[in-house]
Amino acid sequence: MNFTKKILIFLFAALFCLSLVSPGFVNAEGNASFPQATTISMDVGNITITAGSHADEVVTTNSTITITISYGQTITFQSTDRKNFSVDGDFTSKTCTGSLSSVTFTPSAGDNQRTVVTTPQSATCVDTSGSSGGGGGGGGSSVFSTPTPTPSPTPTPAVTPMVTPTTTPAVSGGEKPTPASRGFVNLKALNLKEGDVISAAGSNDPDVYIANEWGYKRLFLNPAIFGFYGHLGGFSKVKTTNPPVRDTLITSGLYRNCETNDQKVYGVEINGEDSGVLHWVNTTGAQAVIDDPDFFKKVFCINTKELNWYPKGASYVSVNQVPDYTRNK
Repeated sequence: MNFTKKILIFLFAALFCLSLVSPGFVNAEGNASFPQATTISMDVGNITITAGSHADEVVTTNSTITITISYGQTITFQSTDRKNFSVDGDFTSKTCTGSLSSVTFTPSAGDNQRTVVTTPQSATCVDTSGSSGGGGGGGGSSVFSTPTPTPSPTPTPAVTPMVTPTTTPAVSGGEKPTPASRGFVNLKALNLKEGDVISAAGSNDPDVYIANEWGYKRLFLNPAIFGFYGHLGGFSKVKTTNPPVRDTLITSGLYRNCETNDQKVYGVEINGEDSGVLHWVNTTGAQAVIDDPDFFKKVFCINTKELNWYPKGASYVSVNQVPDYTRNK
């Protein structure tokens, strides 16, 4: 008989600091504090709470983990068996590599205390780290196993830009567009799902993008970059959409290397038709969400090949220095 166990974890410890982007972000202590990695035994196997995690409360059963968390805290769960983490509620990021899967919860500035439930699944996640010559390239949260509908046969969209993309420096203190301001509700309403690779082929912007669940998309700036992500299936798997759907999703130029789980976030500066420069966004996680509450929702996973493809420029010291992406018509 499978008896449900319920473990209420209360650990009181001295203040522990953890940087989400660079050193300097100090977590708020909660009743559940994990100065060392902590293992939870569940029906699907062992789940690890990473060292330095903090929350107000963590309650586990054989199948679920319930987290109560407040702003200033962050907690990450990992599975070396690469279990898919299903989440009922908001999360900051998911990753999936050839060796582990993880889910992280970090409330943004202004968020009230919230409770979320994550359920590790028996199914494993889809590796977005490029273990077979492919790579990350997923959304702010990695792409996990879901049935993939077969797209209607369409001509292979061109990935080489027909017009020159440019970036416009963001105006400090100005209102940034959000997916909600463009009518975004969820991906399902757009007939999309997280991790879909899309293009409005035949329009004035035939470029290829990948969508995340928050209503943001990232551009594959160069055909070579798209080639770093073989697991996406190539051009034949690109889903053709229309310009209104494409434009509802806001283009983000924030990336981090999920293949190595590097916490550094980079902003891309596009300086040519299919070229750009990466700049490390050298700011704390706390300051980043003050400057842009959607900061972590905009961060997309890339792999080492793409990271190394870009030349590196001088570091940015503020999120507001990351250029907004626009296109010359």
